[in-house]
Amino acid sequence: MCEKKSFGIGKSFVLGLLLGVALVASAYILAGGFGKIANNFGAIAKPDRVVSVRGLAEREVDANLAVWPMTFSIGGNNLQDLQKDIVDKIAISKAYLVKHGLNEADYTVQAPSINDTALNYYGGEKPKFAYIARQTILVRSSNVAAVMAAQSNVLDLMGQDIAVLQDYDSQIRYEYTSLNSIKPEMIGEATKNARAAAEQFANDSGSKVGKIRTATQGWFSINDATVGLEQKKNVRVVTTVEFILTD
Repeated sequence: MCEKKSFGIGKSFVLGLLLGVALVASAYILAGGFGKIANNFGAIAKPDRVVSVRGLAEREVDANLAVWPMTFSIGGNNLQDLQKDIVDKIAISKAYLVKHGLNEADYTVQAPSINDTALNYYGGEKPKFAYIARQTILVRSSNVAAVMAAQSNVLDLMGQDIAVLQDYDSQIRYEYTSLNSIKPEMIGEATKNARAAAEQFANDSGSKVGKIRTATQGWFSINDATVGLEQKKNVRVVTTVEFILTD
């Protein structure tokens, strides 16, 4: 008898074929799905186009604090007499300051420094005074106009034998202490100027200026307006701002 042989498709082959088709279909579906997801993420993660610019704001203000070391020298050959002379001249100086609109809250009488000239004598012409005192009345006041007037009229004290020094250490220093009151407005002005600069860049590139991405406040600087006008101050700030550009 001849043995019959079966030429039918085996089960393992059929299963392998079905698995292959399933994998191809899954790959197609996944590819399409991930393509859409990638497109969506591309819209979200697309790098922002930005422009970084600086904005400047300047303002001239009046100093609101004056500091004046009102200093004079007194010579004497006897310490007791020198002490009395110092006390008398301090009283005259205080009355002078009151006359110009200043009060005791506006000044402080500092301790005098006494120089014994004999200790620094190395021969030659003998000093006229054995002792020289340097007396300072430190004036510190928000009444800037009164301090300026008192300093300008010190020649009036010469008639009472008081010579107020006019050296570098005795000059008035003017300060501005109200920076916090103008900071917000100046930062706003600097940011506005930065946006104007950004809009110029955007116009050149066919874009529009959007929201602020980052902003950095620079240092505030306070300087004299000019030489000889130290009671006027120039306040300046520069901000750095990044704006997002849109189509």
